[in-house]
Amino acid sequence: MKGVRRRAVQRVLAGLAAVAVAVPLVAAVRQQPAAAAARDYFPVPDAALVRPLGVIDPGTCAPPPAAQVCQGASPNAWDAIYGNFPISVPGLGIPVGGVGAGSFMINQAGTFGPWNFGGQQGSSWETRIAPQAAFHVREQLGTQTPTVRTLATDGPQRVGTQGPVAPRSWGSPLPAWNELQPGEGDYAALYPFGWMNYKPFKTDVSMRFFSPIVAKEDRRTSLPVVYFDVRIANHTSQRADMSVMFTMPNAPGHVAGTRTDPTVEQGPASVRKGFSSRHRQLGGVEAVTLSADDPGNTPDATKSEWTLAAMPARGQKVSYTTSWNGAGDGADVYAPFSASGKLPDKALDDSASAGAVSVSVKLAPGEVTTVPFALAWDFPQVGFANNQTVWMRRYTNFYGAKENPQNEYIPGSYPFHQSFAIARDALWCRDAALRAVEGWWKPLATDPVYPKVVRTSALNELSMLVFNNSFWEGGLVSNSIVPTSFSSAGPGQHLGASRPGTHLFGVQDTGAGGLSGMGRTTDIQTYGYNAYLRLFPNLLEGTLAASAEATERAFNRNAPDLYVSTQDGSPFIKWGNAQDAPIQGGTDSRPPKPGVTQWGDSPSKFIFHWYAYSKLTGDQDFLRETWPAMKHEISFLQALIPPGTHLPVDSTSFANIYNGLPQTGAGLYNSQLYLLALSAAIASGDQLGGEASYVARLRADLAAAKTEFEAVFWNAEKGYYRFTSSGPYADHMFLDAFFAQHLAEDVGLPDIVDKARHAQQLARHHSALRRYNADGELIGSTTVAIPGAQPGTTGPGINTGTNYLAAADLYRTGTHTRDPNLKRSGVELASAIAHQTWFRSDNGFAFNPPNFWTDGSTHQYYYPAYSQVMGVWDLMHAIKPITTS
Repeated sequence: MKGVRRRAVQRVLAGLAAVAVAVPLVAAVRQQPAAAAARDYFPVPDAALVRPLGVIDPGTCAPPPAAQVCQGASPNAWDAIYGNFPISVPGLGIPVGGVGAGSFMINQAGTFGPWNFGGQQGSSWETRIAPQAAFHVREQLGTQTPTVRTLATDGPQRVGTQGPVAPRSWGSPLPAWNELQPGEGDYAALYPFGWMNYKPFKTDVSMRFFSPIVAKEDRRTSLPVVYFDVRIANHTSQRADMSVMFTMPNAPGHVAGTRTDPTVEQGPASVRKGFSSRHRQLGGVEAVTLSADDPGNTPDATKSEWTLAAMPARGQKVSYTTSWNGAGDGADVYAPFSASGKLPDKALDDSASAGAVSVSVKLAPGEVTTVPFALAWDFPQVGFANNQTVWMRRYTNFYGAKENPQNEYIPGSYPFHQSFAIARDALWCRDAALRAVEGWWKPLATDPVYPKVVRTSALNELSMLVFNNSFWEGGLVSNSIVPTSFSSAGPGQHLGASRPGTHLFGVQDTGAGGLSGMGRTTDIQTYGYNAYLRLFPNLLEGTLAASAEATERAFNRNAPDLYVSTQDGSPFIKWGNAQDAPIQGGTDSRPPKPGVTQWGDSPSKFIFHWYAYSKLTGDQDFLRETWPAMKHEISFLQALIPPGTHLPVDSTSFANIYNGLPQTGAGLYNSQLYLLALSAAIASGDQLGGEASYVARLRADLAAAKTEFEAVFWNAEKGYYRFTSSGPYADHMFLDAFFAQHLAEDVGLPDIVDKARHAQQLARHHSALRRYNADGELIGSTTVAIPGAQPGTTGPGINTGTNYLAAADLYRTGTHTRDPNLKRSGVELASAIAHQTWFRSDNGFAFNPPNFWTDGSTHQYYYPAYSQVMGVWDLMHAIKPITTS
């Protein structure tokens, strides 16, 4: 049977691939099936991504000389620079788990994976599933023969012209299980919610799953838990005897050997052994807990465990097994469930390698019930730098972990083995958690003022907060690395130690690998600041304060990126600085020098973040705390200005995030950000008072710099701002020309460019940057171009996050100038990026959006899972201000 099913999958996928090649636009539309109105399933919002369950596109592969890992070639060091070699992964899905708690996806085959449990043991997620993890339904109508199905399909197994394509392949449910066939259900996703419905049953069976991500709240947002609600509606004429079984292995959070970057040393193997299991019951919750306790376990697995739990409603009955053979074919646990829908309430073997919980219910014709399950895990520690640094995860603070005033974990305060308590509390408070999530999510997910495809993109891209190597600490456990700018690795020798109650947060810019994916850089995260500061400001407070502290400690007084990975480094302990590396992440730790200093955009972005956090949260104390760092950064920026001039001079290499484009002399991007930095510093100084003469000098600097900016960059003959003052792109118009102006408008700072010229450029020339694929679809706007020049099939390329910011700028400018064409153009531009990312299944970009694709095709792209795309939230806010209760 297994082989037959797999051949069927291959036939379906081969057919889809042929359609995708012949008529890609039609194929894309067909991947979004109409709602099954005749079936009584969980309702799914119109903005959700919907795909046939288990129908996973093979994915694209650009021709040589592009990387051929997509054809099964072995990656080389150069491929790794571009982010997971570069390769899209069709079939990904909603990540579950809290921020920094460890996460895995519920993918479009209905299985559990890929995995990312934090730390930096790997440069990418782990492309694996847990084949023992699944839901199963037994349906018996009257005296008819029961139907028993496992609610998942085979995973994709891709083979290219050069061999198996491992990054696009993952496993399948256990072979003894009667799994679904591709297309026997639908998969829907609108983060943090996912839904699946299942067609083979005569009753209407569907599932909703979600983790309690709650805007502006630490506790629930940090929890390692996922809810699974299985809804059954009996609209037949017979009584239905229904059973739902949840199976789960005693799985490791991390498996060695999955590091995908060949240029980076493999981290230590995760050791997890000493298995045990037991049944737990309290307050209506029944559960099986799977533990791992052994003195030899590595920190990431120490005293770790899983709990699968149910809270039966009236008329529902629970049965369980505490152990079955997770290394077998699954027949041992499937047999009793298939026979009766019940489990034996005892162990089936002594391995403690897997457990199961089943809930049974009898439904009369017309009855509807929901069976609530929860999965919780307790992997309380996360390690870095070969486990030389170990932190507690944030959720542990809500289950006993205590910290001293230096934000270090107090040994013995966390009781460990808390997965049952987490699952129990989650089920007891299930309705309240659902209301809390829907309270901020539903107005954004369902408000038609936001275009549907933009809602799809904005909400689903928030999933990066939990999956891109998400780190949120609950106290430093141990550290043997001598921290940057500290004298020893002793107590209190880490960032944030002087600020009680600080909890440091970080994500990778790109969770799918690549050199720039080894940390969180302010260069990139500034594009998603609206998502952070309007929905989750609690994540950033400690980290932004730590960056200000690090500025004080840096010998050149330039803020470093703190969540970085070096072979001997660790976040918030050792970061990019002169004694570590001259250039690290997106900052330069050398003395500032015009034309030499790289990443000249970073100082301005740090200043903006500090000011914006204070402005949008109303935290004047935070502004006072970061004011000294602002002044240091202003001094750093002004050291990049040659005598007799008023604008910084860019480095000829790695000037800013557009490092692929030569920038000679003064550049538009860094210069405008410098104006923004001065404006934010002036506003900060005015609010704080007491330094009138310093602020007055800044006003004079700003006035002179603005005058020079207009003189240098405005091309009066052509009516647009030029990209650089000299060099090969001096006559080019720049898509991100108004990034800093847009940020200034967003937080109520004065205009930093001429508003009339701003509007003139957009009204006359913005369409000159648009690019189309071979199907005639708009795929975004190129980064730089000369208006009127004939666009080629290749060029600087299309930056996805940049396009979202440009769309937001178009929309807001259209609002200010009452120009509906600009507003419409903004929506069209953003919708084009969102369509290619989320609704062209052949691209394989869903939950893996790239930073960049080429001017004429999305099939060559860099940096998958790139968080700059959270810039779509700027458009959301421009259309209608984002507010939460």
